[in-house]
Amino acid sequence: MRSLASPSTGLNPVLQRLALLQLAIATVWLLFLSYLQTQEVANLGSAWVLLALYVPLQVFSQWQVTRRNIQDWQLFLHLSLECQLFTGLLFFTGGATNPLISYFLVLLVLASYGLPWLLAIWMTALCVADYSLLSVWYQPLLLHQSHTLSSLSLVDWHLAGMWLTFVLSALILATLIPQLLRTRQRQQLEIQQLREQQLKNEQLVGIGTLAAGTAHEMGTPLMTMGMLLDDLIDSQAAPAIQSDLTLLREQVNRCQNSLQALAKQGREARNARQQLASDWLDEQLQRWQLSQPNAVWQPFEHHSSAMIHTSPLLDQALLNLLDNAAEAGQQAIELQTREAQDYWVLDIVQPDPHAAAALSRYTPYSSSKQTGLGIGLYLSNASVEQFGGNIELRALANGGSRCTLSLPISPLPEPLS
Repeated sequence: MRSLASPSTGLNPVLQRLALLQLAIATVWLLFLSYLQTQEVANLGSAWVLLALYVPLQVFSQWQVTRRNIQDWQLFLHLSLECQLFTGLLFFTGGATNPLISYFLVLLVLASYGLPWLLAIWMTALCVADYSLLSVWYQPLLLHQSHTLSSLSLVDWHLAGMWLTFVLSALILATLIPQLLRTRQRQQLEIQQLREQQLKNEQLVGIGTLAAGTAHEMGTPLMTMGMLLDDLIDSQAAPAIQSDLTLLREQVNRCQNSLQALAKQGREARNARQQLASDWLDEQLQRWQLSQPNAVWQPFEHHSSAMIHTSPLLDQALLNLLDNAAEAGQQAIELQTREAQDYWVLDIVQPDPHAAAALSRYTPYSSSKQTGLGIGLYLSNASVEQFGGNIELRALANGGSRCTLSLPISPLPEPLS
């Protein structure tokens, strides 16, 4: 049984995007510091040292991305380190006057998206505190002649930097947020599918447990019936009903053999075997005709070299589908096989014009048949899905029904050398 995915696995894409942002912002800082160096701005040594720290931070982020489960506190640690490193670079390059300070908003967007509410609040407080400190304490940009930049050049530089920061932030948000949203939607869909599969598996386990208990309870009564029938047959007490007694004894033997086969198949249910799809279909049709003497189908050609994985679960699933198709109408069923992409497909058609009406009334665990329980189709679909296949039921325009069984084609075994 597959377990539900941990919610923390959803943070891996966030950290992956953060690693890409770190690489992008480090490149921007490299270009920015190189420009300041060409303008003969003094005291940039510390900024270059801090920029070099992006290398181990990037390596650490990439290593964390390869891990399967990223915890909330780990993402918070990455964002905090990025925030403090970014703050240090701003301190040595003009503080709050540096237009790149708007990158704080990008970090806050990532924190709000990927972190729980409390950690997002802490991240917001950290960014606000750093911004506030940079508004008061920072190292102004100085030329080598120990003079600050002129007010005109400072304003031009700030406006140009604000424009560039806005463009970068807009591009980052426009590409980052949709990707993260699609990733989260895909993960939520996978979690929902896993929950449905887990619920289905739990129902199958419950049905299997009840079936095993019922089979165990039936063993003793059948054994008692068999012994009594043997005594009646041997005693010749009622010659007029000897043929009926013999027939009844055969039916009891058949029930006992079916229970033994059920126990054996239950132990081997998951043991898949590889065989030709056409051979497997022939075997199941012969088996179906033995269990259903009145079963008929239209002759058809189904020679195929497709190999599929089969098991007792799939055997029983196909028999259930054939039973349902035969009992849905009064006409002989039509069988067709084909190969579609990487699947071997079997179409079971009931041309009776009343078959579609019977199909529309189908409800799991409910059956209109006197001896039916309404779980045959449900169990068949669950069994087929476990082996990568699917079952599709459709109503035909003439009132008939079509059941399509698709099983993945397995690669041909390599010849022995």
